[in-house]
Amino acid sequence: MKRGAALAATAAFALVGRGANAQAMSTLRVIGPPNDGFKAVFYAIRAGIFAKNGLTVEPTLVNSGAAAAAALIGGSADVGYTNVTTLVTAHARAIPIQILAPGPVFNSSAAKMTSAMLVLTDAPIQTGRDLNGKTIGSIALGDTMEASVRAWVDQNGGDSTTVKIIEAPASAAVQMLQEGRISAAAVNEPAVSQAISSGKTRALANPNVAIAKTFLQGLFAIMAPATDPPAMRRFAQSMHEASLYTNAHLSETIGLVAGYSGATPDVVARSARFTDAEYADPALIQPAIDVLAKYNIIAHGFPAQDLISPYALKRA
Repeated sequence: MKRGAALAATAAFALVGRGANAQAMSTLRVIGPPNDGFKAVFYAIRAGIFAKNGLTVEPTLVNSGAAAAAALIGGSADVGYTNVTTLVTAHARAIPIQILAPGPVFNSSAAKMTSAMLVLTDAPIQTGRDLNGKTIGSIALGDTMEASVRAWVDQNGGDSTTVKIIEAPASAAVQMLQEGRISAAAVNEPAVSQAISSGKTRALANPNVAIAKTFLQGLFAIMAPATDPPAMRRFAQSMHEASLYTNAHLSETIGLVAGYSGATPDVVARSARFTDAEYADPALIQPAIDVLAKYNIIAHGFPAQDLISPYALKRA
């Protein structure tokens, strides 16, 4: 792929002129979707953080976190940027995938919603009770979005067992609402902003608040056992350093994200931006496991610690 080659070249360019490291350089293939949560990888390449820690990182972009996990499981990548649901469901199927470095965190106090349940502007829907017996569209089935929608309905006066959830691509959500095929649609940014700006829809709620006020949404995963433990430790450290910077300097990363995502800088600047967790913290992961188990996305819950690699950076 031309894009993949260009990204690899970017990684190599960042290393030129930095001199030889005392430690042997290791090469890691890192794969993931081109959303805002992947920015720490590209920042660490550009700033030479990986190089300083003895790593050459070759990034490749794919359409989704599920596709990234499939590549990781299939052996065509060393690290995959994916979502917490993919990780939890894979673990529940006894696939030995673990968190090496945390990614974006959902924070209910954020000024902008990264996800929302949309309804038509004039729809008489205000609470979970108003959705009883209705059909709701979700960008994916059997994942955190579906579980969060059901949890929100239950926590806001409704009964999620009466609700039917069907798959509704973000690109078709507004049309499906207008045609009456669904009464609400759960989508992520930038579809949220685009739909609301059309004047045809409004945001009913962010369903993620029904999971927890704060929880881990995205992460960088590896297969266990790791083939190169020292390299994995250095990757975790590098991502920690990069995330500390990008979290504190989001405005400086607009051009960076635009460069690899294909979005214009203006769109990136107006969108809801992600901040990353600093450590692999079980407390940020357990809420997702619990809600997926409660709504039978997985057969039963388990301790979040089971998902964390021994090479992940943990809070002292």
